[in-house]
Amino acid sequence: MKSIYFPQHGGVNSEQTLIQSLIDEQIKLFGSDVYYLPRKMIKDNPINDLLYSEFTTQYMIEMLLINVEGFGSPSEFISKFGLRVTDEITFVVSKNRWSQIFHHFADITDVDGRPNEGDILYFPLTKALYEIKYVEAKAPFYQLGDTYIYTITAEIYELGDDQLETGIEEIDEIEEEFSVSITISMDPNGTGDYALGELVTGDLTGTTAEVSYWDRNNRVLTLINRDGNFTPEESLTGSESGVTQEISSVDNLTQDNNPFSDNKYIEDAADDLLDFTERNPFGEYGNVLGEF
Repeated sequence: MKSIYFPQHGGVNSEQTLIQSLIDEQIKLFGSDVYYLPRKMIKDNPINDLLYSEFTTQYMIEMLLINVEGFGSPSEFISKFGLRVTDEITFVVSKNRWSQIFHHFADITDVDGRPNEGDILYFPLTKALYEIKYVEAKAPFYQLGDTYIYTITAEIYELGDDQLETGIEEIDEIEEEFSVSITISMDPNGTGDYALGELVTGDLTGTTAEVSYWDRNNRVLTLINRDGNFTPEESLTGSESGVTQEISSVDNLTQDNNPFSDNKYIEDAADDLLDFTERNPFGEYGNVLGEF
């Protein structure tokens, strides 16, 4: 005969609700408010290739920091891909609170009802972004017949060409400071000022980029989120300011805010190895009929 005091399957709803309420209270008391930023992937429709990601919405929810690994220890190292930072951080968030805040996610993003790998968190305490690497949804394993928390493992987010337009100034400034950028010297006799954050377009190449910083005194423009290369012969027009100025000099390879970037070095080394003015810089093998 099955005892009603020791249920074997399913548990008792009142006890599950009590545990969930206690967990919610503990996280609110000892946790911190964290911004959750869902990822929106922009793809090339013909080949379904990922171009870049956008983070245009943010939601605040309380999470409990339970573990950090690598912070304060030598977890940064130089690899063939540049500087690698592997600091990990672990958060716990209540399933009940997640449901209360994000129940409407299905109408606006691709979030499927739980924290998703690839989305990012902004932790105001450290003023840093963390990319979610793994979400554990079943630990502890069905205590009294149910699960109550998500355990999120994340690591320092490596910003590339992704766009941050969340409306939270301290988050959006991260893109302006750490995103891959180039500086362009504009015509010293030019007039007008570009607007921060506006899109500029080259009149010859059609290349677009976002204004990260405009040094009006030295006429130097810092750009991020480029979709191509600029040439010294073209002019840049701002989408908001309407300012049009001619480029004086441009280096599309040097990334001023990344001291470990070796784009310029690789390009120069390649130019010394191969003569790209030749029709076939790799030799005459196979040129039986003298076609190239």
